[in-house]
Amino acid sequence: MARMLAFSMLLLLEPARTDSPTELDFDQDGACESTKCDVSLRQLRADKLTLEAESNSEEAKSEEEWYVGLAHGGKWTGGTCWWHGCDGSRGPTMCHHFRCICKDGYVAAAGKCYPDKLTPSTHMGLRRTEDTCTVRGYCADEFGPAACIDGSCFCLEGSVLQNGKCQEPSVIGGGTGGAEGASGGAGTEDKEEEQAPATEMLTTTEEPEEEEPEVDPDCGIPKAGTECFKKVKWAMSDGIYANPTWYKGLTPNSPFTMFQDNLYRAGEGGCPRPCSGGLPEDPLHFPKSVLTRKTRGMKPPKHPFEYNGVEWPKMTIRGTNTHVFAVGDWGGLAGTLPHNSQIIQYTGGQTMGPHTMGRYRTDAKTHDLSCSTPEMSDCFGTNGTNCPARCGWLKDVDVPAQHLVAEQMIKRARANNPDYLLNVGDNFYWGGVFGKCGATPMSKVNDVTRAQFNWVFENVYKGPGLDGKPWLSVLGNHDWGGREMDAAWDQQIAYTWVSKRWVLPAPYWMQTVDYVDQGFTVEIFMIDSNIEDADEDTSANPEHNICGALHNPPGASCAKIGGPSSIQECHDWFQKLWDDGAAWATTKLQKSEADWQIMVTHFPCGHKTKFYKELHLKYGLDLLVTGHAHYQLMYWSPEKLGGLTCFITGGGGGITSENNVELDDPNDHQYGFFDLTMTKDLITIESINWRGNVINTETVEQYTGTDTRKAELEPCVALEPGSKCYKSVMWAMKDGVYSNPEWFPGLKSSSPVAKFQELFYKQHKNECGKPCLD
Repeated sequence: MARMLAFSMLLLLEPARTDSPTELDFDQDGACESTKCDVSLRQLRADKLTLEAESNSEEAKSEEEWYVGLAHGGKWTGGTCWWHGCDGSRGPTMCHHFRCICKDGYVAAAGKCYPDKLTPSTHMGLRRTEDTCTVRGYCADEFGPAACIDGSCFCLEGSVLQNGKCQEPSVIGGGTGGAEGASGGAGTEDKEEEQAPATEMLTTTEEPEEEEPEVDPDCGIPKAGTECFKKVKWAMSDGIYANPTWYKGLTPNSPFTMFQDNLYRAGEGGCPRPCSGGLPEDPLHFPKSVLTRKTRGMKPPKHPFEYNGVEWPKMTIRGTNTHVFAVGDWGGLAGTLPHNSQIIQYTGGQTMGPHTMGRYRTDAKTHDLSCSTPEMSDCFGTNGTNCPARCGWLKDVDVPAQHLVAEQMIKRARANNPDYLLNVGDNFYWGGVFGKCGATPMSKVNDVTRAQFNWVFENVYKGPGLDGKPWLSVLGNHDWGGREMDAAWDQQIAYTWVSKRWVLPAPYWMQTVDYVDQGFTVEIFMIDSNIEDADEDTSANPEHNICGALHNPPGASCAKIGGPSSIQECHDWFQKLWDDGAAWATTKLQKSEADWQIMVTHFPCGHKTKFYKELHLKYGLDLLVTGHAHYQLMYWSPEKLGGLTCFITGGGGGITSENNVELDDPNDHQYGFFDLTMTKDLITIESINWRGNVINTETVEQYTGTDTRKAELEPCVALEPGSKCYKSVMWAMKDGVYSNPEWFPGLKSSSPVAKFQELFYKQHKNECGKPCLD
């Protein structure tokens, strides 16, 4: 406010301008006559800035040419030959400009020459080390066999980064082991024996293309006369003297672009980020907007529903130690984002998030309300000083809840190295990604979205075992807006095309995973179930109705990108989204030939039970993974789903748990995640709580539905006299068809025995197997 008042006073004192200013005309300092004024320092700065930009461009070009020459296209081993030839242990090299360079047909890695066929073909994900070679020109030996490509170090083909080091290609893929001629062929067998066995899981999924646009699509220089331009000028001429603390790191001689960047970061004047010459880069707090780009061969969509029902490129997993994590409802409040974009619930929540969303709690036994949302918010905002005991608020658990769960995920990931993660939604509380649907085109992810992802996702779930692992994701009700329908949910979809691990190409889609070394496949169906919180009555459930009238702004619409056009049309729109997704999933399941079928959705076990029961009994759905309820539980009534295994993983910590945390219970289930171990015949499900304790373990066996391709290939089962099925069929033919004919449509007492058996088989009754109809 002080800035605004000071600037306003300056404008009142400033004489009117008569000339029309032009862009980058820094000389418009008021009605100053040229005969009475010295040469404007600002004009000098502008000229200097132009010269610096041209110079920097030339220097960058020169530096790039120098780097390419130094690295010799990734062929410099790091060795020199000033007074002697190249050491034979480096393999086929030649001495060039006093450097030991690999000969044609070879690439340098770990100080040796490897055949060109091992040059990394994908420069991303699990191949990229923490080492860089922009200045050095080669990759340090301590990271293992990594090649220098475009200034970064990447593991060779057939190798990935494990425990901070690239493994030898011979261990990973049975290819060439080390440099040809490096040791004359001696010692190779001993070296292979010393390496870690090739039984560890290796995810060979390709990550998005590494090239990131160099130019921020939103950067620019403000035009003279705009609010930003005026504020920058005032800051340079008056603000820096009157309030130097506002401009940390700047002096009166700092260039225009640095003051502009200062205002951009302060969210004042509508200033864009300068394209160059700004403050030092701070990608965590102030990331750039970026353009979306092709990933896994998939072009960025023109609208967020273009890829509905898409089968995302197949993921291939090698090894026998195969784990999958599942988590949901994890994304806390971001705080104050760039441009003063605020997601704040309580005092103290204005800093960089994530901050736990304070929500009401219920009694675990009676299910009665024990703490309201305003009360829980006060617990956080007053640091517990104004917090009813019945709220069960725990500073050391509820405040860092998301981090506590993340820490256990990180710890377990180091040991189990999950292949990928199943994310059941509610990725960003309270109302999804900041912004409005359609405000940013699908060709771009803006700086606010990237900051929110950085703070709540990228900067939280990181470390060995998690870095680069795909997060197969769906949207939760809060991602759509929570109590609104017009949040920037489309930016979550667009983020798929700028991220190295976020996978959410559409509201419903599927992923096939091929476990090649174990000989089985998994099909994962991601489906949107948010019709459950899209009430037709716009006045109903106002705090949780996506289509509600109370919180949706007047005229709210996402029609221009294919979303709901109004709150009146909102329910029908979500109903159609569910209907289309359900029909798609049913068709895909019916045709599936995979060994395992898993479905992931946001709303918890118990919604639409008839639908999931049919998917299980008829089409062989093996496992349902859900969230929304804020705890970790296996579904307590699987019989309602026809025996389908279902669990709820809504305790990710982005929002307070459903019930009070029990500190004295080591098996407390309010916050946590799940760890699935996949094999051809069995899925072992472990529930991990916020302490890292395994609080529950269950197993799932494959289930073949009655109306699937797999069922067609199964052998028929002859009816055995005396069996339960036999007795049921005999009763149906002699009595049932007469007393209850509606139970046996199309059948008569004279119908073949196999037809009655088939009826019971498809109804999953009386232990009847597939009949032999021929």
